[in-house]
Amino acid sequence: MAHWQITIDSNFSAIREASELLQEYCAQCQISPELGGHLELIMVEALNNVIEHAYQGEDGHKIDIELIDETQKTIISITDYSQTAPSLMGNQKKELPEEDLLPEGGWGLPLIQALADSIDYSLNSKNNLLILTKNKINSH
Repeated sequence: MAHWQITIDSNFSAIREASELLQEYCAQCQISPELGGHLELIMVEALNNVIEHAYQGEDGHKIDIELIDETQKTIISITDYSQTAPSLMGNQKKELPEEDLLPEGGWGLPLIQALADSIDYSLNSKNNLLILTKNKINSH
């Protein structure tokens, strides 16, 4: 089991740093381009939600990201230190429309729900922890 970690600032341009780490992870762990694309979508959408909802778009807050490589799965752990629970964990599942009909915005959570094999979320007085798991075999 290997770990890759990065801490980024809570601004949308910093998400690129996390994407670069994910690309390095995929190369070193020999992750297929298709699975790597799914992992990137899951992670980027989750980070967008943290910045937009937990930090209300404010810069200057930290977000810790950890990528964990296990034999059968990849785990993406995202920790923020806001006192706000992001709206990421709604229970409403939307059916994804055809790709060319996808509206602007509002589809982060359904994309994450459609692509991640499991989503775990915990909130305590110090941080919010989101754990996204994607199986390497027999994934969507």
